[in-house]
Amino acid sequence: MMDQQIDWAAKDGIHSLSWSDNQIASGLVRYWEVGEYADLMQQLDAFLETVLETSQTPFIIHERQGYQKAVRNTSSGSGYRSLAGFLPRCRQWMDLYWPQYAYGADMQLFFDCFMRHPLAGVFSPDGLAITADRAIAAGLYNNFVGCMRTEVVRRGVRKALANARANLRDQAASIGRYLGDLVSQYRRLVPVRVDFSYEQDAFDANDAMLRGGWTVTEEGVWMAVPSTLPLSTGRPETRARFDTAVAMEHRDSFFSNRRGAEKHLFERMVGHVCKLEQGGRNGANHFHCVFLIDAREQSDAEVQALKFGLGDRWRHVTNGMGMMFDCHDENYRRSVEFRHPWAIDRLDCGDAVQVARFIDYIVGYFAKDENQTVRVKPSPKAQTLTRGR
Repeated sequence: MMDQQIDWAAKDGIHSLSWSDNQIASGLVRYWEVGEYADLMQQLDAFLETVLETSQTPFIIHERQGYQKAVRNTSSGSGYRSLAGFLPRCRQWMDLYWPQYAYGADMQLFFDCFMRHPLAGVFSPDGLAITADRAIAAGLYNNFVGCMRTEVVRRGVRKALANARANLRDQAASIGRYLGDLVSQYRRLVPVRVDFSYEQDAFDANDAMLRGGWTVTEEGVWMAVPSTLPLSTGRPETRARFDTAVAMEHRDSFFSNRRGAEKHLFERMVGHVCKLEQGGRNGANHFHCVFLIDAREQSDAEVQALKFGLGDRWRHVTNGMGMMFDCHDENYRRSVEFRHPWAIDRLDCGDAVQVARFIDYIVGYFAKDENQTVRVKPSPKAQTLTRGR
């Protein structure tokens, strides 16, 4: 049987990783388990925010009788954790690094600095090496944080992050223009709002993702290696929940070939907006979608049948892992109506107030800034927002 290779390309002296089918069958490899990826991402986000937004030094180094002693700096600043507590996790954050993917400027900063800094040498694959001198490790960590802050300025990381936030404003303007043009062409439209997501637990190995780690050779070459972490829950997570490349492939498959066997789902569809985000308790990938249907001769029963058909198509393109939530559900409507005016009923396109309320709702929901922006993409220009043609 063929060897299975992880989807990481060799890059800048980094060697890619592969597992044989025998290794997989013998249990010598490990999959990403439910919640692990999101947990590491949340920790790394907290670390990066503290590095960027504070000037704290993680450890205070004392000289005592010829020996150094590292003391945790408890002065962390209002609203921020002490950087000292993040030290043991630095090596595990490298598990999040897949060289062929495109990262936000702050995440790429961490990976680049860590792979070039002597701090990496005090870790074993599972954490701080048992033989590591704690004072030396603390001193290197202090220096590492300082180097990151220097690179923040040199690379213009804050400006890059500000530009990413500004992109949300561009998305809002783009969605508003698109919907404005669309409603001007029809007398009545039926908005169909659904969310597409994924089952939490992978059905089998094909829907899961092998977890790898990294080691560095004496020559300073970083090598991808199978993870040696012990099993946590023994429940592999569905890969598409955290691998945006797979999620985007599913989205593209859903919207492709609209003249095939399921063409009836799209015959009266005049446009759509679809946005990939990450959120929820486990920060999982999900898609917000609104489909605009020409309302002529569309009964409520036909609209409901259309929703079921869209859900079935999503499950099919995701190999059964996909789930759909109907945002017109009465219980959901009651839960949000007290905060926001309901805006996704049938549209009378001649009613300027109703149209404005609908567009404001879609723009506000699809271009919101609530820490749900996708941080890792398969390529720099991969689009999280798509619109119907």
